Amino acid sequence: MKTSRFQPKDGRFLAIVLLLIVLMLVYLIGVHWWFVAPHLQFRADMRDLREQQLRFRQTTAEKPEIEKRLAEVKDYEQGNQAFLSEADANAASAALIQRLNQSLKDHAKDEKRCQSVGTQNFSGPDDEVYKRVTVQARLKCDLEPLAAILYDLENGKPYLFVDQVMIYKQQTYTPPGAKTVASPLDVRFNLSGYLRQAGAKAAKGGGK
Repeated sequence: MKTSRFQPKDGRFLAIVLLLIVLMLVYLIGVHWWFVAPHLQFRADMRDLREQQLRFRQTTAEKPEIEKRLAEVKDYEQGNQAFLSEADANAASAALIQRLNQSLKDHAKDEKRCQSVGTQNFSGPDDEVYKRVTVQARLKCDLEPLAAILYDLENGKPYLFVDQVMIYKQQTYTPPGAKTVASPLDVRFNLSGYLRQAGAKAAKGGGK
């Protein structure tokens, strides 16, 4: 008859192991999840609150400096001559036309060789940070004064922008034997400036 390998000490060891497992389960179920885990979460929440409180204190301490910087930025913006000074688009359009007429007066020595044919307000896409005001202009002008006028418009203050430039050479009939005189160029372009007002792009960004 074979002798059993199971010894009493093995039973005691197994009993100890089972007891440890039971105690661990009791701790996890009855103690950890009900007492320890909430306490640990409470400590983590308190740490986060202390960090937030520290950040708030730092921000409060920096408030005078932030207000000073904001005031400086506001003063700079008010004095910034890059923007059109008018309060609305209609007044700004009139100012653009006046600026164009003044440039014509300064650079066009002969009105027959360089003059404004017409201007009109243009409402294009306004998907920009600042509100853009545009006037469509048409000139009949020789190349030399035209170059001076466009340069003058784009290099003064407030900042203006000339784009969508189209130049056509006019065809005229010259009788045989008559002296050929070149006609002024037919020039069309958009003249734009910006108001110190938020455009559609800024409004979209603020709504996100």
